[in-house]
Amino acid sequence: MANSIKERIYKFDNIKFLSIMLVVVGHVIEAYVDKSDMFKSLFVFIYSFHMPLFIYLSGLFQKRFSDENKLKINKIAFYVALGFLLKFINALAKMTNGKDFSINFFGGASIDWYLFVLSMFMVTAYLTRKVHPAIMLSLSILIGCVSGYFDFIDDTLYLSRFFVFLPIYLIGYYMTPQLLIKIEKNYVVKAVSGLFMLVYFVLCFRNLDIIYKLRRLFTGKNPFSSVPIDGCGFEHRLLCYGISIVLCMAVFCFIPNIKVPLISNMGANTLAVYFWHRPLLYLLSATGFFDLVIGLGDPLYKIILLSFAVVFAFVLSFNIFMAPLKFLSKQIDKLKASWCYVVIFAPFVLGLITMYKELPGYISYIFNKTKNIFS
Repeated sequence: MANSIKERIYKFDNIKFLSIMLVVVGHVIEAYVDKSDMFKSLFVFIYSFHMPLFIYLSGLFQKRFSDENKLKINKIAFYVALGFLLKFINALAKMTNGKDFSINFFGGASIDWYLFVLSMFMVTAYLTRKVHPAIMLSLSILIGCVSGYFDFIDDTLYLSRFFVFLPIYLIGYYMTPQLLIKIEKNYVVKAVSGLFMLVYFVLCFRNLDIIYKLRRLFTGKNPFSSVPIDGCGFEHRLLCYGISIVLCMAVFCFIPNIKVPLISNMGANTLAVYFWHRPLLYLLSATGFFDLVIGLGDPLYKIILLSFAVVFAFVLSFNIFMAPLKFLSKQIDKLKASWCYVVIFAPFVLGLITMYKELPGYISYIFNKTKNIFS
């Protein structure tokens, strides 16, 4: 029993490191997808499952809420505080590239969305703790599909990503690591998921024009009207759910259940990699590093960028980058519940104050959209 537990820990740490490495690789090559079909194919392949994998793991390791295991407001406050801190650091880093300092308090397309949405997932799981899992999963899939028909459900308050990725989180939340290991050991599951991943990978290169149209669906932030597919609707969302789930299962099946030197230990520091990699990429871009690499020509620049992304993720996994986040977590853990609510809601109040001139316009926009739905 002790051995199986040890193997399970190693397996999931390896998967967590792989998932965050793919996040970094995706963000490094994103700026060059229009320059290289190879990067475009690799990009859409990674985006097909890297965030669903990350979100699934978040749900999998969230202890099931109950009347005894209540939601910890300090943890919610930590993720919200971390999200706003990341917004601030990103805004500063962008200034090195000539951008104006600007913070969107109520959404945005940057990577901080995951921290806010994770908080929303946890609150949802707690509030619905007495609802049968089958009902919650069915309802979440329905909402994830239907939400795409409404253009105003977008990155505002991260509602689109919340609705779209909620089923992925709940699948992990309702499952146990032991059950997952039992499933992935099935040879039929291994064969089907592995073959699917291989075929899909080939399609991403051989049929790029078709597969790449799904990119906007995989991000979870776009309504159907912005997807370059005629008649895009719920069936395309279901298709993307299916692709993501099978690819995630393939990863679980084929990542080894062994301790990999350094990597297995660094799987515990994925939050630090997620937090630091984007602002540091902005800073590196300002130095002209990426322009220098691109100037080396094809295929050398591709090899260097991919190698850099892997090494970059590895370096950011060092404990020194996790230390500030642990310090913030410890400080928030010491706060009383009342102060945690201040941490959560104060930035939004500040956001309202800074946009007071635009508030009437937003209210009018929401009112008109709501009126059109029911008219």
